Amino acid sequence: MRHPSKSPITLRATLIGILLIPFNSYWVLHLSYIWDSNRPTSLALLFNVLFTLLVLIGFSAVLRRLRPTLAFTQSELLTIYAMLCQASVFAGRDMLQVLVPLMGNGFWYATTENEWAQLFHQHLPEWLVVGKQEVLQGFYKGESTFYLQTNMQAWLLPTLIWVGFCLVIGVTMLCLNVLLRKQWQEHERLTYPIAQLPYEITRAASNVGNSVRTTSHLFFNKRMMVVGLCIAAVLNLLYSLHQIDPVFPTIPLYRGFRLPDKPWSAMNNPGFRISFFPFAIGVGFLIPLDLGFSCWFFHLFWHFQRIVGEMFGWRGAIGFPREMAQIRGVWIALFLWTLWMGRAHVKVVLQTIFSRGGVTLRKHPSKNPLHDEGEALRYRTAGIGVLVGFILIMAFCLKAGMSLWFAGLFFALYFAMSITITRIRAELGPPAHDLYNAGPDLLLTDAFGTRRIGNRNLSVMSLFFWLNHLSYRAHPMPHQLEGLKLAHQTRFNPTQLLWVLAIAIFVGALSAAWGHLHLSYQVGLEQARSWYARAAFNRLAGWLYNPTETSVSGMLYTTGGFAFAVSLLLLRWRFVQWPLHPVGYVVSSWWTFTGLWFPLLISWIVKRILLSTGGVRLYRRSIPFFIGLVIGDVIVASIISILGLIFDFRVVYLSW
Repeated sequence: MRHPSKSPITLRATLIGILLIPFNSYWVLHLSYIWDSNRPTSLALLFNVLFTLLVLIGFSAVLRRLRPTLAFTQSELLTIYAMLCQASVFAGRDMLQVLVPLMGNGFWYATTENEWAQLFHQHLPEWLVVGKQEVLQGFYKGESTFYLQTNMQAWLLPTLIWVGFCLVIGVTMLCLNVLLRKQWQEHERLTYPIAQLPYEITRAASNVGNSVRTTSHLFFNKRMMVVGLCIAAVLNLLYSLHQIDPVFPTIPLYRGFRLPDKPWSAMNNPGFRISFFPFAIGVGFLIPLDLGFSCWFFHLFWHFQRIVGEMFGWRGAIGFPREMAQIRGVWIALFLWTLWMGRAHVKVVLQTIFSRGGVTLRKHPSKNPLHDEGEALRYRTAGIGVLVGFILIMAFCLKAGMSLWFAGLFFALYFAMSITITRIRAELGPPAHDLYNAGPDLLLTDAFGTRRIGNRNLSVMSLFFWLNHLSYRAHPMPHQLEGLKLAHQTRFNPTQLLWVLAIAIFVGALSAAWGHLHLSYQVGLEQARSWYARAAFNRLAGWLYNPTETSVSGMLYTTGGFAFAVSLLLLRWRFVQWPLHPVGYVVSSWWTFTGLWFPLLISWIVKRILLSTGGVRLYRRSIPFFIGLVIGDVIVASIISILGLIFDFRVVYLSW
């Protein structure tokens, strides 16, 4: 046993997590795929998983009264939480919900007019796609069933291959997280704001009935939390009931503005909205003050850039401000800054991996704060895991027809971006990280031009549209690191957690693929939402019709974003009180933050007033109220969505 002093993960918790994953995936699919209403995986804190955790805590309280030995421990609750987070990400709006349609869209929407068949069908591997029109008919039109032999045979092989690919990607990220965890958690002492809520409520629940009144126990039972819970619950209930039947009164929580006149109309894409979401206000209160300020300030600053670009004609002429091109430069700067700040740890990790016996060069490794003792895996094992994972990914790409140089660059950038998002979550915990169109696909096409990349590379890369176009909102790697953080914080076995999370990835991806196919043959993809995946092939056709060279303007915008981020980082390093963080710039540019900036402004104002008048003590005393806002919002939204599934009614847009 690698960790004899740490409590093992129980078989009961693992089995419960596995059994809950298919139901969780089906719930997520109904909310975001069928209803296109509230989006559980668009935010960093997954409300569907938090609700499940609260239900398990309530069930455990009943067990504690009837038979105390059967009550869930904190480690069991957090194990189930980590498993459901990992499964939800793959079932979410931006990953499998795009991947499954990608397998058929290139063939179903091919016509003689768009010439897709001549342009790229020959470049799409048959073992990764489904091209038979008789099979796709029911998938797109509905009123059919997936459970016909021809349908199941056509989808079986590509689905299993893609699920296996998800497992390889997920396990590679787990190994990367093992290499990163100690530096960020123990040496830099990052706060992991998103992980603190499940930690606190499970610690409080596990202490109920103990004779020792812990801080967490007092925290969880404060009256202020109940007040916040009731306020959020009433607001959400009225808002939701009004959508079901307008006869119910409501308090508007969300208002979008369509601005017809120039230059203000430049804000219409992605949009200008005023919202009052209790969930977002509660989460915003928990993040660092400078990040809260940076998020709402930079969101308005993005709109300011759009207005200026419209006023001077730059928006139409040169695309100013080219949001996503700038964001690519910003995240690259954050990644390089992260490597530089952790360079001592990177050096020791490399020494540990490559030195004889897999140990560091110090004479007394037990005194070495960077030694891998106590980690979920030895650094050498984790390093081999990363290498093997990357080799398998390269083999997959080569088999699919992608060039080695291009596949290597694509996935090196993808994992670099994944590390950056994970760092953002660990350090600052923004409520969302919408890096739309900031991935390696457009970075590489800007840098090399589509002509140099080649038609086959572009075609195969389009099959990874689900992985790098939209999936940075719900990303598996930050949830994995937060799970490892919780494991080390509560002293349950992190090595076993890696195995459990790998199981959750496989079961989650498989159940999400099954759920998508099951629902699509019932309702028809064209009756739900298919434009995300169709956009991949529209874009591909445009590339193949009009090959381009290196985009000088795109690279200049990326360089400008890089320089701007480095300037902000240097100012923060030089001046302790500098209020602007480049993370706020990188996460606030697009659609998701149109509904979050105003709640973050509210929580920032309240938090600043509390800290300036009553100091840290008053701030801490206020936390339960804002936790209550989150919990109340989650409970009502979840219950109404579940009732909608049972009684077949739809709430267009719940609370966020």
